[in-house]
Amino acid sequence: MGQNLSLSEPFADTSGVVLSPSDRHADIIVGITWACSAYGIGVIFAAVRLLERWSGEHGEKGVNLASVVGAFLCGSAWPLVLIYLMVTEKETRRGVQGYPGTIGVGKV
Repeated sequence: MGQNLSLSEPFADTSGVVLSPSDRHADIIVGITWACSAYGIGVIFAAVRLLERWSGEHGEKGVNLASVVGAFLCGSAWPLVLIYLMVTEKETRRGVQGYPGTIGVGKV
């Protein structure tokens, strides 16, 4: 509608337009930077959660340099760490209050 379909002149086909090599390179760098940033945020979050867990319920156990380094090393596999923390948190919630170590046993 409204287009002149009777053109006898050739026109440029823009359906195969691609990025220039420099723009393509810049887009790849931006994508890698975003992925690394998201991974770094996940590592930091997992390390902090592990340190909270290792310090005890009320923070009675001290946190030293070795535990921080260990938390960051373990946090590098942050998807697995988060799954582990979710599973173990559910188990501790199911435990009976006042009877540590008993899982899934109801209080009569």
